[in-house]
Amino acid sequence: MKESNEKKITTLKVFKVITIIYSVVIIGMVIATIYGWVTGAYDTNYVVLASCTAAYCATAAEYEALKKKSRKEA
Repeated sequence: MKESNEKKITTLKVFKVITIIYSVVIIGMVIATIYGWVTGAYDTNYVVLASCTAAYCATAAEYEALKKKSRKEA
């Protein structure tokens, strides 16, 4: 069989990318919410901000659990 030197995409790497994307989105939403509060220019949707934050927290917790599990296996 031919040996492959390709990098394998692991679940840990996928969660790391998702966590980074969520971080950028959450920071942008917080900035938009604060801007909306300060200027009163538009009404912000707090439900979307809360649900995205909850999803971010769940993803970050799962990422940390996967990191601990991979350290124990190694």
